[in-house]
Amino acid sequence: MLQSRYYYFLMYLNFIVSMIEFTPTLIYAGRYKSSLISLLAALLLAGIMILVFEMQLNRFQGQSISKIMKGAITPILQKLLFVCSLILSYWIGFIYLISFAQIAHKYISPELSAGSLFMVFLLLAGFSSLMDSKSTLFMLEIVVVFSIPVLAILILVFTLDPNIRIDFILEAATYIRSWPSYPMLAAGAFLFNGYMARIVFNEHLKRSKPKKWHLVVVSIGLLLILAYYFIPIGYLGLGGIKGDDNVWFTTMNSMKLPYFFIERFIVVFLMMQIGVSLMFVIICWHSSLQFLKFAFQMDGGKHQWISFTLLLVVSYMLWKFIDAAAIRHSISLFLNINLAFDLAMIGVLVWCAQRGKAALDE
Repeated sequence: MLQSRYYYFLMYLNFIVSMIEFTPTLIYAGRYKSSLISLLAALLLAGIMILVFEMQLNRFQGQSISKIMKGAITPILQKLLFVCSLILSYWIGFIYLISFAQIAHKYISPELSAGSLFMVFLLLAGFSSLMDSKSTLFMLEIVVVFSIPVLAILILVFTLDPNIRIDFILEAATYIRSWPSYPMLAAGAFLFNGYMARIVFNEHLKRSKPKKWHLVVVSIGLLLILAYYFIPIGYLGLGGIKGDDNVWFTTMNSMKLPYFFIERFIVVFLMMQIGVSLMFVIICWHSSLQFLKFAFQMDGGKHQWISFTLLLVVSYMLWKFIDAAAIRHSISLFLNINLAFDLAMIGVLVWCAQRGKAALDE
């Protein structure tokens, strides 16, 4: 059994990826209305969901989600939940891979086409998703260890940078007096969605300690949310981020490291982002393959390779029909569905825990 720190690594990875790509366009679209209050409400909602989720799943240490649900809910409902999880995990990984290939084409390697970069990333993420769950978690740990210093430097540079406009930040803070909206609440909640990946890895992880660490997690979450929202505004202003689909990369381009051998922070950030992005897609697709096994009681061997081949072929075929507008629409639709589905899954876990407790009492 692995230590529970891997569970928190999953949460960290999801936040970093969501901060850069999935949520900024949607969140900053409502910067004059409900963005800030929606983020704070999302932190509160996610904090409650994480606490309930951990407390229920801790009752099933060393058990896969398939074993947890067995006998508690009907096989048809189990299969339906696993298929929905499979689709959501695959789709968000696929959309992110396309999006990151476009970013890599723009900022890293303009001489290569976005399609070529997509195929390289597709093969890397696809083959890596075939690793066993423990190896996937070990790879995650390496990525997290190398990326945390970059995030710390980011916050430090922002704090000490004399070019930050405090008046921009204070102006943005005045728009807190609004009601949260569901789309922005869903986007904010997805920042902390990494805890749901524990469903796939639960049989390999020791119990977490939600009551001991929950306040720490929420406090760090608050710090990250404030950094996530105000850093781009501090550099670009509320008006400066209008219509920018890559607001964080624009922000990084404004940050300098005057006492470092690499002056432009975006170079360091992009190196980190390659590893983080591929790791996120690997986690998503590894999860989708695991849900496929749970749904149809499949083993490894030829079934695994058939599933893997389908994943590559379908991804390549769909890639030809996905443009920037489709990416934005898909992300918005996914976020709205995902929050409702997460609430449903937590409800199922509560039900399974209660059924298991009742069985023990009998």
